[in-house]
Amino acid sequence: MKKLIYTFMASSMLAATVTSCVDLDQEPKSFITEEEYIEYPKDVESVAKGVSGLYNQLRGTNAAGKHDNYGFNTRLQRLNVSADDVTYSPTKANNPLGTLESLTPSLYGNNDDFQTSWSIFYKVINNSNKIIEGTPITEDNKVALQQIVGEAYFLRGLSYFYLVRLFGDVPLVLTKNDPAVTMPRTSVAEIYDKAIIPSLNTAAQWLPEKSRSNDSSTPSKWAAKAALADAYMTMAGWPLKKGQEYYGKAETELNEIITKSGLELTKKYEDLWKEDKKTEANEHMFAIHHSVKFNTASNYGKSYYPADFYPKAGWSDYYASEKFYLNYPDDERKAWNFMVEWPVAQNKVVNYKDSKDGLPAISKYYNYDQGVPGNSAQSNGITCIYRYADVLLMYAEASTRATGNVNALALKCLQEVQQRAGDKTLTATTDPTAFEEAVFNERGWEFFAEMKRWFDLVRLEKVADVKPTEWNGSTFKANNHYYFPVPYNEINLTGWTNNAGY
Repeated sequence: MKKLIYTFMASSMLAATVTSCVDLDQEPKSFITEEEYIEYPKDVESVAKGVSGLYNQLRGTNAAGKHDNYGFNTRLQRLNVSADDVTYSPTKANNPLGTLESLTPSLYGNNDDFQTSWSIFYKVINNSNKIIEGTPITEDNKVALQQIVGEAYFLRGLSYFYLVRLFGDVPLVLTKNDPAVTMPRTSVAEIYDKAIIPSLNTAAQWLPEKSRSNDSSTPSKWAAKAALADAYMTMAGWPLKKGQEYYGKAETELNEIITKSGLELTKKYEDLWKEDKKTEANEHMFAIHHSVKFNTASNYGKSYYPADFYPKAGWSDYYASEKFYLNYPDDERKAWNFMVEWPVAQNKVVNYKDSKDGLPAISKYYNYDQGVPGNSAQSNGITCIYRYADVLLMYAEASTRATGNVNALALKCLQEVQQRAGDKTLTATTDPTAFEEAVFNERGWEFFAEMKRWFDLVRLEKVADVKPTEWNGSTFKANNHYYFPVPYNEINLTGWTNNAGY
């Protein structure tokens, strides 16, 4: 089989520079090697088998091609420490998350986060290309195969969407024969025009209205449209700043989801984050599903428990920002999302202010834990990428920014999310500026610790507003961009110029 020579596939991954430990030699029982699923896309069954392998790659694989519990789920949360909702343990010496918190990413200190993210997305892109090119679609099997190959288009578009938001200009690989060490980086605008928008458009046309898995572990037409709308809204903001026209494009896609999909909010916010309810498909639209049993675990175990938690001390990899917690509305979400006191000994409970690290803990994902709280690094659960609350809040924002007016549906969308949260005061303003600010705030509360906040802050250029002290000394301000560095392995092997400041 022809071997890929592109550096992100060929270069070996460096040892993870993280403060926690995990067995990187676990392999999911459903793991499909690229040789298996690329060489034999003969029929519906084999193509489906191949596409299923893409989801394991999106979760993350290490240099040996085996599952890495510290892939997408961990790396996106670590990078989101640059935002204002999630922070890190202040008592861990030389914690590499400190440079992300201070908005001064380190090319070397944080390189594993950049390298792993880069590798995950390009593995998905390369193997999606092989499936897209190698699947023999005929009139006899057209509908069945298009519905499955549509997932490869979706994952290719989604992967490129993450790449350009994280790294800016990246190589454009659209066929299985493209990859080469000598490839240049392609502009963000061209990646959107040639890869992200066309891929997500095709996915929206080909995918069925009900996902192949009947849950959010595979995308539906509506998930593709949500991703497409998200891409349009990002194009409307930084860095392309296409403005009203692209907010209008997003509004069109979102309106169709709202009026035609039959999706609705889960009645209780907390039920979105319970293991026995994670396959419910009324709100979750696309998510990475995790399983300890099948060695495709999440990092929601010890990483989210405090360092002094009793009886099983956590790794305290992540905490909630105290300022974000204190500003959070006193609704049902707050009670579920944060743990503010916990046992530190058999008969002793402390408030977070008196704890070792002095920060509120993130309890949003605790229901996924295995047995004793904080007992294991590996947990079940899902890493949600799109859900119906996303659609409602994106519509509320996009329609208002597209028209300069707050329409009745936009107001209804925002209020639905607030009502489900048990918010005592619903937004009633029809002033566009005030309404847009209310939607922005609501997205922060609703998607706390879901690895979305950084992207919202960047596209709306609000990083300086929420982290003014850090912004003044930041790499981003000094170099007039919001991009992380391209991993140094890629720079060393290709000779590219890295993003300014790195």
